[in-house]
Amino acid sequence: MVPSPPSSAVRTPCRAGRSGRAFTLFELIVVLSITAILASVVAPKYASAVARYRLDSAARRIAADIEQAKALARTSGTTQTVAFTPSTGTYSIVGYITGASRTSDYSVRLGQPPYSVTLQSASFGGMPDLRLGPFALPADGGSIVVRSGTETRTIAIDASSGAVTIQ
Repeated sequence: MVPSPPSSAVRTPCRAGRSGRAFTLFELIVVLSITAILASVVAPKYASAVARYRLDSAARRIAADIEQAKALARTSGTTQTVAFTPSTGTYSIVGYITGASRTSDYSVRLGQPPYSVTLQSASFGGMPDLRLGPFALPADGGSIVVRSGTETRTIAIDASSGAVTIQ
């Protein structure tokens, strides 16, 4: 007869592919606590980065649309107007028709996605409209201010050269 092994030497069979070691509740709580701390630090920075990205995108869009209006003035030899309406957060290139409807001016709503920014002000010689003459020079220099959270961007238009800069 074969002697039986001592009880301490008896092995229990492992399930397929598992080592038998699991995380303790304490280890799980520590990992979740570290994850929560990191998330609380990263979330505000992420939100701030998204707001800055939206603000920069809106400022570049406004600058590009002003350049488009300048090109239209130059090619058509007529005055073009970019009308800004801070109360509604919109602007439009008057007389520039695009899209399928062909019934309304080209306009952009800055308060809606993808931008979701506030058109704080637009001033060109005391008026909210930028008028570009037949040679693409503005009647008056001025600026447009857009805001997202605590950040702002100013799009400036030089009166003598018509240069558009984002500050």
